[in-house]
Amino acid sequence: GLAQARLGDPEGARAELAAFQELTADPRVAEATVGDLNAADVLVAIADHTLAGEIELERGDTAAAITHLTAAVKLQDDLTYDEPPPWYYPVRQSLGVAYLAASRPADAEAAYREDLQQFPDNGWSLFGLAQALRAQGKNDEAAEVTARFDSAWANADVELTASRF
Repeated sequence: GLAQARLGDPEGARAELAAFQELTADPRVAEATVGDLNAADVLVAIADHTLAGEIELERGDTAAAITHLTAAVKLQDDLTYDEPPPWYYPVRQSLGVAYLAASRPADAEAAYREDLQQFPDNGWSLFGLAQALRAQGKNDEAAEVTARFDSAWANADVELTASRF
């Protein structure tokens, strides 16, 4: 679904979301846990909100995207700690992108800073934070964050264009 949304196929992404929701409606999902730490239905809800938010973001409905992604962040924050993390990436990265798309760079800055509290020197969030700071005219701070990003991303083989994959 995420791939289809990013490739400009919102209908295909919505079809994947609907198929996912049909599968996860199985009552056994509510009874399952992952590693006896986190309820499977919570992880499913994170996936649901994340994909729905990403679809809305690609459609240009930033308000709906922010609503879904905020819900996913809240659910992710409530997960029991585990290594590796039970959800594969910090959803705040997508929330930051949505805030930037909605011309809310101060909110994006806050989202990225909160993410960096949990995942210090995460290159994706540093990249987004620098964008949010530049959008607010905080160019000196943005330069400092860009230097941190350059250090964190020095050995990466991918060039970022956004703070989410």
